[in-house]
Amino acid sequence: MLEQIKAEQVRRAEADLHPTPSEALTVSYTTSAAETAEQGSRQAQRLLQDLKEKKQIAEAEAEPDFICLKCGTTVADATLASDSSVYPNPRATNLPPTTFRSTVDEIAVFFAAADHGKSVSNLKISEIGVRDDDKPPETIRGFRNESQLPLRLGLIIDTSNSITDRFSFEQAAATDFLQTVVTHENDLAFVVAVNNSVLLVRDFTADQSLTSMAIARLAPGGGTALWDAVAFGADQLSSRPELEPVARILVVISDGEDNSSSITLKQAIESAQRGEVSIYTVSTREEVQKESADPTGDRALKTMSELSGGAAFAPGSVRRLNGSLEALQQVIRGRYLVSYKPASFQRDGRYRPIDIKAEKDGHRLKVYARKGYYAAAPQSSSRER
Repeated sequence: MLEQIKAEQVRRAEADLHPTPSEALTVSYTTSAAETAEQGSRQAQRLLQDLKEKKQIAEAEAEPDFICLKCGTTVADATLASDSSVYPNPRATNLPPTTFRSTVDEIAVFFAAADHGKSVSNLKISEIGVRDDDKPPETIRGFRNESQLPLRLGLIIDTSNSITDRFSFEQAAATDFLQTVVTHENDLAFVVAVNNSVLLVRDFTADQSLTSMAIARLAPGGGTALWDAVAFGADQLSSRPELEPVARILVVISDGEDNSSSITLKQAIESAQRGEVSIYTVSTREEVQKESADPTGDRALKTMSELSGGAAFAPGSVRRLNGSLEALQQVIRGRYLVSYKPASFQRDGRYRPIDIKAEKDGHRLKVYARKGYYAAAPQSSSRER
């Protein structure tokens, strides 16, 4: 009877995840003789949720679909991108939108440089190297340090049950982080708490005491709608009217597990990419929890960061959160903007990888930047896109 109860619980869990007939799967797991039906059900649900999250990670990392501009249909074969009428589907692409100037084909890329976690804020143009589509640019048109740009920072704090035993450390580290990174008079930050729902606990403010009070009032409980929170935070950053250029940063402190979102991981990443928001993630997962070198939650956090041009930090212990957040603060304040005209450039819809390297005093630096873009056709309806 116990085995029948467990089988029914697994069936219901699968139904809750809405699999299609072609996605039907068989779940197999071992239980101890003392394990109850409820414990077995939780184990099965955890396994199914892990499989679902792995599938969403693969979807986010996959090459985008292409669309035929002549026929308006999706093209499955990406090799058709050589046809001038075929371009990446803007709803499917997992890469940030690229800005092209109206008069010249110019690419602008934000990047950060760090040396063993310490920000390098005095780079010269002679100390960086850019390759676009494996070729040096035809010309470098601009290079500047962005460390003094007004900062717009969104902090997402996981308040779900999965981090209950680590929550007090998370609160203290988040408070210290905001006090060290939101320091300029024009900097603004907001705080979002996420469990089953997404809650804006403090809107944009430069007052650190208000953000500290908001964080102190949080309490853990419930599931995790992390993808919903990321999309909300990205929209919050991108929708705020600005009179001057700003740095849009979204910091996520979480174990990377999601079991309650209404959107997928890929859709959350696309929200950040559309708003030119860089996601920086800090894992709260303990090393003793890691059953493999790349657990699902940490992999999801890394995927969000890499595809948005940010960085992922995995301290391995919540007690080392402060160290990772200090390194993150250095990275955020060590950002640059380089603009250039690519060599042999054609708007053919083809993916063009970007590789940025930096050295200081002959020492190779760690560079955080997006990995590439698609050279889509110009839009006649606007001067710039």
